[in-house]
Amino acid sequence: MKRTLLGVAFAIVLGTVAIGAEPRTDALATINLNYPSYAAPTTSTTAAVWPRLGDYVTFNATYPKNLEHYGVRIEVRCYNQNGTLVYGEAGPWNQPFLLGGAMSTWFLTNGDAHCVADLYYWSYQGSQKWNFLAETQFQAYAK
Repeated sequence: MKRTLLGVAFAIVLGTVAIGAEPRTDALATINLNYPSYAAPTTSTTAAVWPRLGDYVTFNATYPKNLEHYGVRIEVRCYNQNGTLVYGEAGPWNQPFLLGGAMSTWFLTNGDAHCVADLYYWSYQGSQKWNFLAETQFQAYAK
């Protein structure tokens, strides 16, 4: 009887550990910049130069459904020609981002920038952990 109770207790402990484990992310995650129809990338030299400082950008993101409750987010960082961070912002994956924000170094200095958008989520396993899912890069132009 004692062995049975000990076995049941051991199974409960193992079950609890499995529930507390980090989510499996076997499915691929992706992130892409949404281009408006007038600025879709083409080989034409007459294509609109987009996005620019002060434009709103949105992203199309896919990720495993089991991450929904973690609040999947996007972090956008833009760097000037010297590689200096001139703008950064993070928010929910489905929010529009105003390039340069209301006020940033980029907003004050203008110029072209190379931007990186990371799709990620935070998990909490004893401490907070940043979990990378996917990345996209794009060029943003001066106002």
